[in-house]
Amino acid sequence: MRQAVHWGQVLVDSRANEPTSRLLLVGETLALPVRLLGHAAVGDILVSPEVGRLVEAWFELHTCAGLLGTEAYTVVGLRPQRILLRMHGSHLLSRFVGRAHEMATLQALELQVEQGRGQVVGLVGEPGVGKSRLCYEFMRSHHSHGWQSHETSADSYSQATAYLPVIDLLKAYFHIAERDDVSTMHAKVSDKLLTLDKALGPTLPALLTLLDVPVEDPAWQSLDPPQRRQRTLAAIKWLLLEESRVQPLLLVVENLHWIDTETQAVLESLLESLPAARLFLLVTYRPEYQHAWGSKTYYTQLRLDPLAPAHAHELLTALLGVDASLEPLAQHLVERTEGNPLFLEESVRMLVETQELVGERGAYHVAKPLVSLQVPITVQAILAARMDRLSGEAKRLLQAAAVIGRDVPLPLLQAIAEQPEEEVRHGLRHLQAAEFLYETRLFPEHAYTFKHALTQQAAYGNLPHERRRLLHALIVQALETLSAERRGEHIERLADHAFRGEMWEQAVAYCRQAGAKASARLASRERQ
Repeated sequence: MRQAVHWGQVLVDSRANEPTSRLLLVGETLALPVRLLGHAAVGDILVSPEVGRLVEAWFELHTCAGLLGTEAYTVVGLRPQRILLRMHGSHLLSRFVGRAHEMATLQALELQVEQGRGQVVGLVGEPGVGKSRLCYEFMRSHHSHGWQSHETSADSYSQATAYLPVIDLLKAYFHIAERDDVSTMHAKVSDKLLTLDKALGPTLPALLTLLDVPVEDPAWQSLDPPQRRQRTLAAIKWLLLEESRVQPLLLVVENLHWIDTETQAVLESLLESLPAARLFLLVTYRPEYQHAWGSKTYYTQLRLDPLAPAHAHELLTALLGVDASLEPLAQHLVERTEGNPLFLEESVRMLVETQELVGERGAYHVAKPLVSLQVPITVQAILAARMDRLSGEAKRLLQAAAVIGRDVPLPLLQAIAEQPEEEVRHGLRHLQAAEFLYETRLFPEHAYTFKHALTQQAAYGNLPHERRRLLHALIVQALETLSAERRGEHIERLADHAFRGEMWEQAVAYCRQAGAKASARLASRERQ
């Protein structure tokens, strides 16, 4: 067997009747892995550069130069189990900036935990603002302060698997390796429990069952499913609380927006015992996640916003360097990404890969004029994944708004949305709640704007060409109707949408009028 792995965009037309006509390929999504496969030996797993960057924290990779005119990688094997400290520490990190207030808050709360007053802190923010990085920096500070730290994370694919984040946590806690057989796993769990506290013996069947180790205890086998569930929740809580009595415990649980219901029940059970425990529960989630902890006096929510312009420039200076040619680029990147650290880093990475920046980290210079900056594929995937979790109607509404542009007047959106007015308003409320769009104007007409320019570009880029062309044409028709008496104010927009909508006669006419308008403005300035 040989394998080749690549990732890229594939658009799916959900309205197509025939399954074979639903798949719309983009770029080399399928062509590249086919070429890779031709270079793979028997037993090899070759991955593209795009995949290599994503999996290097989890897998050992060997570089294979020259296969595709660029680098590809052979997968050698698994790295040690993933933990934040090891994953982030395995590669050079960008400068940690702009989170002094949040770090100070966490450090103040840890003093309360050390005194036996447990705390839960929720880090909430959009993808890429640095929730994991803040957790990493906070975890790292506890290695020399007498704390023990454990972490786990939910994943988008694990929501249908009960307890998966808890199972990952237990495997790391009991030092269970991938190749351990059931007898070795049984010994590791029982020995650890006896060493910690012999009173934990009754938790053994529940913990072994979570780890898929056969349990021959007749009392456990006789329990019905609800009883087993209660015993399981109690066992996990008892274990963690007992550890916190030995030394303060920092437990990090990431990505609660993907959490399964059973792991959610574990957290809620643990929360009830926090006030009297030396346990710090640090969780991360995106704005769409809902919980019922707000009334707890020992709960603190820290909202992580994108970096302020000064901090974003500080981050870019560390990444790019201080060459004078970089100043316009840095300003453009800050405005475009609106200070999102991940978006900044990925944009710089893309510019280096396309050789628009040359040099080395911290000492780059601009090699050629920047005509346009595309959305990096990693950022595009993050944004596309968020959009894919929207309902079909909300997603189509967001894409229609993206064709209009960064700023979206409501009358124009209603004219092209092909949805009833009430559905449009309902969809807009949903898009605002998910923080894709913000309401910017109420009078004389409602208007909205995309929170990130990259969000608008990603939503636009994920539209098939024919659908995009049709929406541009609808916008031209709507503008001609809605602004019939003030068409001169919208000539530039009409020209752009007519061109993109392939309405060639209107495009030529509007481009000429836009050119005449620009010439008149220039002549006016010269006379002044």
